Amino acid sequence: RSQFCHSHSFFLFPVPPTRHINMAPGKDEVLGFAAEWYDPRPQVVRQFLLKYYSTTHEAEMVDVAKHRVFLKRSKLPSTIVPSDFSVGSQVLIYGRELKITDYADPLTKSKLAPKSVRTAIFISDAAFASSGKIINQCEASGYMVTEVKSCLDGSGTGLAVGFKGADAISGVADIVASYGGDVKCAQSVDDVDSFSQYFSSGESTATLDSCTCVVIKPHAVKAQTTGDIIDTILSQGYEISAIQSFLLERAAAAEFMEIYKGVIPNFAVAVDELTTGIVIAMEVRAEDAVTTFRSTAGPWDVEMAKELFPKTLRGKYGVDNIRNVVHCTDLPEDGVNECTYFFDILM
Repeated sequence: RSQFCHSHSFFLFPVPPTRHINMAPGKDEVLGFAAEWYDPRPQVVRQFLLKYYSTTHEAEMVDVAKHRVFLKRSKLPSTIVPSDFSVGSQVLIYGRELKITDYADPLTKSKLAPKSVRTAIFISDAAFASSGKIINQCEASGYMVTEVKSCLDGSGTGLAVGFKGADAISGVADIVASYGGDVKCAQSVDDVDSFSQYFSSGESTATLDSCTCVVIKPHAVKAQTTGDIIDTILSQGYEISAIQSFLLERAAAAEFMEIYKGVIPNFAVAVDELTTGIVIAMEVRAEDAVTTFRSTAGPWDVEMAKELFPKTLRGKYGVDNIRNVVHCTDLPEDGVNECTYFFDILM
């Protein structure tokens, strides 16, 4: 059995600890998580103990079933950020999409759980035009978007949004209070659970007509620019007729991007980016929606976008040609098909 099994008091291994994880400032801090990975070859879900060394930005994985090290302590790329290591998140480590399902030890839980309180709001049809601004206000106060889904709201469309952060229930409630009855907000932990009906609903608000598919990439969600992006789209006169967050496995991401294989550079890396956290898919409608929105998004090449089209989404929020904020449909004939993938096939 690995030394790791004997030396840390993790819930997953019923062995007596010989020492505790070092959480002292300036030391080699280690955070422990329970994680799972779907192995497509034997089609089984494998359970792992995931160690994150936050001081040195390294990770180690232990196979729970076999009680042995699966990945030795290794340096992580800069595309992985510390906030990726939280319960409910998905992190891509050396080609494997790991879903973090729980804390693995009491110390990690005591350190991170208070910073990961979850809450939810429902923006009614009456306030839908302000949804980007509402989300932006919450993000600016440090609350991370965890899930979104458009729902039917009377004769119109409403939007459910989940957030997490320190004191999220009271903090988000204070932010949205000025919107009155147009925005419902969870007031307690039990109240948060009642909002799950919105996110689990199988209904779609998509029209699958006169549309383009826009996907906010994981890096942009983590950078807390979701609200700004949605507000930009709405303020330019587009209709967002459907919106929903998805946690994509690589097979689904590759299937969606298949028509771009051989067209975009670094195809495999572009697919991987879509698995590094939640994506937010939108059905965006306008006259000649596909062509018009490509101008709003800006060039695929982020350097070109920043230099020549700085007011486009990629010009403002792009990092590089992989982390270029949004995917948007390339050809008019593909708009409905791409929206169908998210708002019909994946649902």
